[in-house]
Amino acid sequence: MALLMVRVVCADDADWDERLAGAFSGRLGEIHHELETLGPKLVALPVIPIDDQGGTGGFAANYGKAVPSAESSCAIDVRWPKSARIDLVALVPARRYDARGLDAQYGMPDRFTVELLDSQGQVIRRIGQERNARAHPVRRGHPFVYEVSPPVEAAGLRISAGLLPSDAEGEGVFVQAWAEVFAFEGEQNIARGRDVEFLGGALPPAPWHWSAEFLVDGQTPLGLPEIPAGEHGNIGWLSQSHDQANDPAAITIDLGEVAAFDAVRLVPAKKPTSDLPSGFGFPRKMVVSISDSVESEESSQGSVIAECEMRNPGHNPVVIQADSARGRYVRIEAKELWKDFENYPAFFALSEVEVLVGGQNLALGKVIRSLDGMPNMIAQGGRFWSAAALSDGFGPDGRLVSARKWMMLLDERLRLETRGYDLRAESDRLVSQSRRVGQTIFAVLGLLGAFLIVALPIRYRMKASRELLMVRERIAGDLHDEVGSNLGSIQMIADLAEGRSGPSNELKRIQRIAAETVSAVRDIVWLLRPEGDHRIGTVEHLRETSSIMLETLDWKFTANEAAWQTELPEEPTRHLFLFFREALHNVMRHAQATKVSVHAERTTDDFRITITDDGVGIAPERLERPATLRALRQRCEALGAQLGVETSLGQGTRIMLTVPMVPKRSKKSRGAAPAAGTA
Repeated sequence: MALLMVRVVCADDADWDERLAGAFSGRLGEIHHELETLGPKLVALPVIPIDDQGGTGGFAANYGKAVPSAESSCAIDVRWPKSARIDLVALVPARRYDARGLDAQYGMPDRFTVELLDSQGQVIRRIGQERNARAHPVRRGHPFVYEVSPPVEAAGLRISAGLLPSDAEGEGVFVQAWAEVFAFEGEQNIARGRDVEFLGGALPPAPWHWSAEFLVDGQTPLGLPEIPAGEHGNIGWLSQSHDQANDPAAITIDLGEVAAFDAVRLVPAKKPTSDLPSGFGFPRKMVVSISDSVESEESSQGSVIAECEMRNPGHNPVVIQADSARGRYVRIEAKELWKDFENYPAFFALSEVEVLVGGQNLALGKVIRSLDGMPNMIAQGGRFWSAAALSDGFGPDGRLVSARKWMMLLDERLRLETRGYDLRAESDRLVSQSRRVGQTIFAVLGLLGAFLIVALPIRYRMKASRELLMVRERIAGDLHDEVGSNLGSIQMIADLAEGRSGPSNELKRIQRIAAETVSAVRDIVWLLRPEGDHRIGTVEHLRETSSIMLETLDWKFTANEAAWQTELPEEPTRHLFLFFREALHNVMRHAQATKVSVHAERTTDDFRITITDDGVGIAPERLERPATLRALRQRCEALGAQLGVETSLGQGTRIMLTVPMVPKRSKKSRGAAPAAGTA
């Protein structure tokens, strides 16, 4: 437990949920540790740029449906003239910028396969099969890289789409698009400049941006093939300004000795300000020549190996093939300088010049000079335009690598970013689970607390109720055994005395008071014992009270079946008994009656008791006095009942009590009850 507390307290930079999850799951610590190890690895890898890198767009074709049929294929073939041992293939997704921003995987099929072909166009091997490619959580412009092991002798490759995305700019139009296709034999890109054929579909209405030749021109939207390499002060070389685009400008690379090479790679400079286009300073026309002597180099009399007229490559290297060229001095002469604005000077600018043989850069660290001079100039961020930057192996933002290594490093970045995404998703699940567990624990504790808050008082009240019942039972027992027994003895002694000495008013009064008191005690005992099978029903108790108090009169008690089964709550029952006793007491003391009838009736809405006597009645003026029947009116008010009185002098009195029914419980039938009793 102490270890868990230490782990929670030490997680200063984690929020409460993560600290709770870390306290209960050791896996969360492992995830955070692995994420920390991924950070330095990602820093050392190239990144996918999100801004426009210039260059060509790639190749795109429109189709009429998302899923091609057997009769209507949706494929792109790239063929080269003779078979090569292909050991790596890379596909770079196309990009499109519109009003919604960057679409870094424009036209990328959701399902597709990549296959190598022989010289007859037959499939040799399937090297890639993608499903739900567009749903990948972190692939936003990352290339698809397929290592071919062992290498395959192939004369082409085919990209076959199985599910195409819709084109937002055309209803019912589906598109397949790719920015670049690489097929490597070692360091050499065999697919560069080769034939492209698309099967099915049609070219979109933007040929300036989408063309078959753009698919294999070596240009991608991914920028320069650089990898981070710490601080680097030189960003490239910038010529002196020129008034006209056709002013001469040239640089010469001294290889130090005569050497054979097969290509020259020129790396464009980075634009010095944001308002300039990518590929700033790259010449529109150039001549590449070689020579063996200084005199030939300075007089432009060397052997021409290439004359180039090209569009702006943006942030893409330009490779000029030189089939088995040989010489010491390589001269690059700009015939038409970059000049995009009338009032802006013309420049010749590069970031790096490489002379390649089998992928090896012979110009690395060599001297590069120009007849115009190559002074150092300050660039943004405290860096420099310098002649030394042209052969230092660095681009404007990092160390330059081959296209093959660049593709593999970008694929490694995708792998690490995918792993990081999966780890963060797992961490979120663990935190979410711990949050739910914590919420469940708190909810259980809250419910337990609420239960205790409610249950303890209830338990206390139940205990108090049990103790009260015990006290009531004891009092009821004492009243029944002692007081009831003594009152019964008094009544019996009065009866014996009357038998010996004859009737008298005093003895009659003693008998009546004793009988009424016995009845009152019985009522009290009945009310004190609200539970138990020994307790008789309410109406049955009213009948017994009638039998005691009306013993000397001609009386009758009736009730309907529903009344025999009726039970009122405890407090209304007490007021009912007191009302009933008071009413019978008035009959005995004031009515001078000889006959009394009591009727109890239960209806759907109320419980009614009617007491009728044949006594002297009540004078109207007396009935109107507040003191008349005051006790009955108070009991009636306490019951929330209605009191009715019908009387006339010499004709007797009828009292009716109507109690609204809000039943506490209805007891089971006690069997057939007697309909009437007579004295």
